[in-house]
Amino acid sequence: MPVIQTQLRPPVVKDRFVRRAKLHKKLSSMTHYPLVLLHSGAGYGKSTALTLFIQDSGLQACWYSISSNDDDLGPFLTKLIHAIRIQHADFGEAILQELETIQQYVQDQEIWSLVSMMVNEIEQLENELYVVLDDFHHIEHSLPIEQWMIHFMEHIPENCHVVISSRNRPHWNVLTSLKVKGNLLEISQEDVTFSQEEMEHLLIDLYEFDLSDSALEKLHQLTEGWAIAFEMVIQQLQAGIDVESVVQNRTNTLQDLFDYLALEVLSKQSLMVQQFLMQTSILEVLSPKLCDYVLGMTGSGSMLEQLADQQLFLQRVSEDHYRYHALFKAFLENRMKKEQPKEYQQLHQKAARYHEQNGDMETALSHLANMGDHGRLSQLLQEFGQEMLKNGKLQSLYDRLIAIPSQEKRHFPILWYYQGEILRYWSSYKEAESCYDRAESIAHDRDDAYLVSLSLEGKAQIYLDTIQPDQAERILQKAIDIREKTNATKEEMARLYHRLAENLLNAGNAVKAEAWFERAKELKLPLLDGNLEARLYLRTGRLEQAEKVLLERKKAQPFDESQHLPQSFRETDILLSIISSFMGKSDESKKYAEQGIHQGIQVQSPFVEACGWMRIGHAVQLINRYEPHLAEKCYQTSLEMMEKMNVSRGKAEPYMGLSVLYGVQGEYEKAMAAGEKGLHETEQVKDLWLSSLIQLCMGITALYCKKYEEANSVFMTVEQQMGHCGDEYGIMLTSFWKAYAARETEEEEVFEREMRAFLQRIQTGGYEFFLKERTTFGPMDVQNIIPLLFKAQKLKIHEPFVSKMIHELGYDEMKNHPGYTLRIQTLGQLKVWLGNQLVEEKDWQRGKAKELFEFFVTKRHQQVSKEEIYQALWPDQDESGANRSFKVALNALLKTLEPGRKARAESFFIKKDGQTYGLNPQAGYELDIASFEEWIEAGLEEKDANRSKDLLERGLKRYEGNYLEDRRLADWCLNERERVQVLFLRGAEKLAQVSVRLQDFDTCIQWCEAILRIDRSWEEAYRLMMYSYYQKNNRPQAIKWYQKCYRVLEDELGVEPMKPTKEMFEIIKSDKGVEVFA
Repeated sequence: MPVIQTQLRPPVVKDRFVRRAKLHKKLSSMTHYPLVLLHSGAGYGKSTALTLFIQDSGLQACWYSISSNDDDLGPFLTKLIHAIRIQHADFGEAILQELETIQQYVQDQEIWSLVSMMVNEIEQLENELYVVLDDFHHIEHSLPIEQWMIHFMEHIPENCHVVISSRNRPHWNVLTSLKVKGNLLEISQEDVTFSQEEMEHLLIDLYEFDLSDSALEKLHQLTEGWAIAFEMVIQQLQAGIDVESVVQNRTNTLQDLFDYLALEVLSKQSLMVQQFLMQTSILEVLSPKLCDYVLGMTGSGSMLEQLADQQLFLQRVSEDHYRYHALFKAFLENRMKKEQPKEYQQLHQKAARYHEQNGDMETALSHLANMGDHGRLSQLLQEFGQEMLKNGKLQSLYDRLIAIPSQEKRHFPILWYYQGEILRYWSSYKEAESCYDRAESIAHDRDDAYLVSLSLEGKAQIYLDTIQPDQAERILQKAIDIREKTNATKEEMARLYHRLAENLLNAGNAVKAEAWFERAKELKLPLLDGNLEARLYLRTGRLEQAEKVLLERKKAQPFDESQHLPQSFRETDILLSIISSFMGKSDESKKYAEQGIHQGIQVQSPFVEACGWMRIGHAVQLINRYEPHLAEKCYQTSLEMMEKMNVSRGKAEPYMGLSVLYGVQGEYEKAMAAGEKGLHETEQVKDLWLSSLIQLCMGITALYCKKYEEANSVFMTVEQQMGHCGDEYGIMLTSFWKAYAARETEEEEVFEREMRAFLQRIQTGGYEFFLKERTTFGPMDVQNIIPLLFKAQKLKIHEPFVSKMIHELGYDEMKNHPGYTLRIQTLGQLKVWLGNQLVEEKDWQRGKAKELFEFFVTKRHQQVSKEEIYQALWPDQDESGANRSFKVALNALLKTLEPGRKARAESFFIKKDGQTYGLNPQAGYELDIASFEEWIEAGLEEKDANRSKDLLERGLKRYEGNYLEDRRLADWCLNERERVQVLFLRGAEKLAQVSVRLQDFDTCIQWCEAILRIDRSWEEAYRLMMYSYYQKNNRPQAIKWYQKCYRVLEDELGVEPMKPTKEMFEIIKSDKGVEVFA
């Protein structure tokens, strides 16, 4: 990649540049900050101020003047490394080598890798590193660069200092964190704007103008301290124009003022100089050689040097390279275009030819676009467009293409193909297909068989991207037939054969697809990837192999050459998410889905983003801490996005997710309706595999709603279809559900047959996770499987394996299992669920049965003697009476918790050990207070503020009220209630404190109020509230909370607030700055 050395040097400064003491002092402190952010509009002297400071201070800074052509991560990092090499000659060789392997879109993993490499190499430098990124606004729209910068600033080495100079302030969340920690020096437009006092010093003390205070005030009002306008005013005054004449210009805006002043500057020059200025204004960077070529003259070098010396807004960027000030360039170029349109065109044409001859195609394209030479622009894009596609310059290429009239594209039909490719990558499938159609039509008229096949391939790729195999097959076969007659290369043919194999997979013909794939590997054909091998494994039930292939790619080569452009549903993280859901790895599935959503946004592919939303819906269904409506919302988001893209086929999977979601909730009609909608999409495109999964969900729904005959009929169909697809995982699922249904209907022979088949496939397929984790198509409560295992053990079905599984699940000492998880909510009113069924108040049969259960939950860490139970629950009865009451309550409790337990059989949830009783710790019950404690304690120990906030919020949301509120008068739960309440208060206090550190003052106030509702005398909460309101510029409210604190502490404890609280009150009263103390 070519590196223009002039970009790596600060502009040359002249003695005329004035040092501004206040600004210079602020810049002098940059050595104490990891990040310095200098932002203001054009013409405020940012580059000049930085250059003067570096020159005067002798700072060994690495300078990088960014151009608009650097808006991809590759060019940006390459030039950044070369800038650092000015001071450290061997820096960044490994990073440059890594960049060479990246040809198209850069993905998250690669960005992280490049950040890590940069951070690690900088840390190895012996000296402090200072890097200036000038004109950063040219690349602020680049998402990969933004992500790289954000990650780099989050992990910036201690010996590194970055200075960003830009017209705009970046919208990065990391800036808040840096500022709170005192790691950001921000210099705004206000800092670089000239004050009236500074203007007076320059005009009177340095330039020795004799000006009155009134004249100075008028000049300051006119220019508003804008450096470039002020400099032009000085030139006017030096030319002998009096102040009154200058200020008589009645402009409405500063831009109008600049144009007026620029015209005044231009009019004072000779005609030759005026012409040179206007003609060369079409150039981004000027050099004597370039100017001589474009203007058809000699001696441009001396002219450039003369103009630079005359201070005519021409900046020397190196010994023989110059650049106009952006505002002055725009003024000159607009004037040239208006007054000399013919010459303007000719100059751009010459400049384009010069850059084309020197291999700078992008600059050549820019000149051709500016002059409107659509013919030559089309010709160059025809030659250069494929390379721009490969390099991921989609937006730049698209902007060029849409500027070319359709009539011109008839002469260059491949441009329609390029436009279709870009739109396809952006998920604009309808518009993309229209472009492919136009390319095909013109190519057909011109007998261009290759372009016809290329256009057909593009259209087929749309149907591959959206999994519509029936439509894709017809178009692909046509493309292959045509291309085989064009003497296409081996690589060209292999690409089409690869797409054909993928389409076979999409249609459910995985065996044929895999046979082709293996044959292609044997013949060493050059293959596209698109994660086809992993998808083959997924659709044939080899989940661990699929996961292994994808994880190895993420680790060794996160995204190879074929994946840097959007890959639709084939994105590695999108695939890993659904595989993780199928394997019961719910948290990992959610993580991958979130990464997929982020990647979709990053590469501007709404289809990828929509796939991420449906996959996150699958994940949160499996995570108990999320409410079902969240999964429903994720699916609806995906459906809405597919509707906007007009990709009806993409709705099938979210409908499948909704079907299984409604099904496990017992909503038969809604589940079946969602399933039918999904089937409508898959059957239209003949995707047998996904159709089978949707039907499986409908069968599970029928089973949960006790429609056993309907469920078994569906399972039989699904089993046959999965056999055709070659999906062993799908066949295993049908065997399980048929065995489950047989146990429910007491069909012993069917149970034995299907359970045997199920357990065999569990072993041969490596699906043991199905017995241990909740999975997408497994039972909603994994405990449902345990009774089936006990029955299989009794029937000696795969006995060694079943015994091993029962042991690993921790039930080898149990004789029975109810087949569901006991879920207990104690924070607030007691709620108990048997699996997914809520225990109603009437189900307790006796009030004392419920109280006995609450007692056992409170004493859950121990076995309790009968005597202790009598004393706690029946203190007024004698031993004999208490014993009778206990037996009645215990019997009622056992019937409530285990309604299907056989008479005199041991209880699963209540353990009896001699004369002691208690909750069975091996029963695997879920208790809200346990997860509450886990999250709060983790949040209290966590050092990272963001991570701590997340943990604490998760825990505190569980606190729906005091522990066992209906037993607030019972002595036996008093200690536990107080312990839990104190833990809540500590967690809420810590959350309020970290919220202050993160400058999230509203969250701080919310949790402080929650603290004070429980404990009115919690002084830290008052202090945090005072600080938060003060930071929100609400001093009256801050003072009000201090006064309330004072009254409460005096009334309830008879004490005054502590010294830190009083000191904060005094600071707030006097309105002095308050430091973050959390």
